[in-house]
Amino acid sequence: MSIRTDGIWVSEPREIAIVKTLVEHVQACGYTPTVQDNNQNFGFPYVFVKDGKTLACRLVDLVEHADVVITDNHLLQPTGAKKINVLPEFWGQWHFEPEYEDRDSSISYNCFMNRERGDRDRVFELLKQRRILDKGLVSYLARDYDTVNSHGTLEQCVIDTNISLILETYTRDDAIVFSEKIFRAIQLPRPWLLYCSPFSIELLRSHGFDVLDDMVDTAYDTEKNHWTRLDLVLDQLETFVNRQYTAKDYQRFEQAAKHNQQLLASLLHSWPEKLKTVMSCLTP
Repeated sequence: MSIRTDGIWVSEPREIAIVKTLVEHVQACGYTPTVQDNNQNFGFPYVFVKDGKTLACRLVDLVEHADVVITDNHLLQPTGAKKINVLPEFWGQWHFEPEYEDRDSSISYNCFMNRERGDRDRVFELLKQRRILDKGLVSYLARDYDTVNSHGTLEQCVIDTNISLILETYTRDDAIVFSEKIFRAIQLPRPWLLYCSPFSIELLRSHGFDVLDDMVDTAYDTEKNHWTRLDLVLDQLETFVNRQYTAKDYQRFEQAAKHNQQLLASLLHSWPEKLKTVMSCLTP
């Protein structure tokens, strides 16, 4: 399956520009880089020190423990760090205009997975155990399993399925970290299920996103045990395997997608002012 080719990756140059601006500002404020990895953070340093205090600047990834953190992580547990949070405006970088052929769903679900990971292994095996693996468009490239690539773009795969099963990059007890995965789904007119940290859907809802909870039972979101929450997600998935949508359903999906696209566009528009505020927190 070709990755990073669908429309949402318009976000990457935006993210690189944001990281570059923040890192340059951190250094201009007198911080010295101490951690830099060419394979992480687009090659920019992300841990710094000044007057014996550490600063970590990391986006779309788990932030390092430090005295000061610049982050898009929504922390679920208190820390002693000074937190400079870029949310929710930072999420605007994922605004895009999806391209697809508008047609009725004809396949049960989709689930896009790439690199090997324990929870993805578990999902892959559970889909087989529940005898629904072959009912969806599923890619797990670490296992050489792919029924997605031959079907079409990721956007089209979403449109042609009843529901998206999203496995976010991080599933933690102490933080919620979103990537393009959830923001692709919420801008497309189909429902979705999210396996992420607890209270992730609540976070999206609190910032005004339409999470289609009139169409999907999102009660699993408050379950704190990760494997129990995953089972509840897959229970919900099974209820969509043979679902038949009405014209009214499709109208509701379109309403949610348009609302979320507009909200992200608004956040993108507000980002420059938020960036100034973030940088002012460091300016001597």
